[in-house]
Amino acid sequence: MMASCPSIDLGHGYLPRKTIIIVISFTYQALQEQLTMVSMPTKLVSSIPEKLALLPGIQYLPWRIPFRLLPQAAQFIVVEKVSNVIFKQQLLEGELSFLENTLLRIQIKDLAYDWQVTLKQNRLSFSSGSDRADTTFSGNSKDFLLLAGRREDPDTLFFQRRLSIEGNTELGLQIKNLIDSVDMDELPSIFNHALTLMADVVEAFPQ
Repeated sequence: MMASCPSIDLGHGYLPRKTIIIVISFTYQALQEQLTMVSMPTKLVSSIPEKLALLPGIQYLPWRIPFRLLPQAAQFIVVEKVSNVIFKQQLLEGELSFLENTLLRIQIKDLAYDWQVTLKQNRLSFSSGSDRADTTFSGNSKDFLLLAGRREDPDTLFFQRRLSIEGNTELGLQIKNLIDSVDMDELPSIFNHALTLMADVVEAFPQ
């Protein structure tokens, strides 16, 4: 009689242990390649997310849970560092001055993240989201990552209502144009590689 494959009950479905081991192995290899660019051919790395998406039970992998458990203070540290790197050139050129004395709220619904950002001393500063915000951007993590990774056009995401803008629409339009103006090639290569990998993963996975 053939032995059954051990699995983990996630409440809404079973994820085979073998799938978990493969996911960890592939993810480690992909991150190593994206950060060092020496361990494996780039074509092989780009195929890893698609291979992961075909594994049995992968749709039950609770990848969002670690992000949901991240304390808000840690969220702010990460998002402030990343945002000030992404918009470094725009900050130097004063293109974000419209955010002074203005609150932009960002809600990532599936992760239960609720932030607001403003400009302080020519740096982007984040705090907890509130109803005092002038404009609110909201959507799920997958669509924000696809937008950041240039896999989806902002107009398409807003037209399909996968991302939404509420409040001061003029401010929302300025933000959208600002996102379009970012030249990804000018960002640090490590950041670009990590963003590419994350966009590959969410694009390939069923959810």
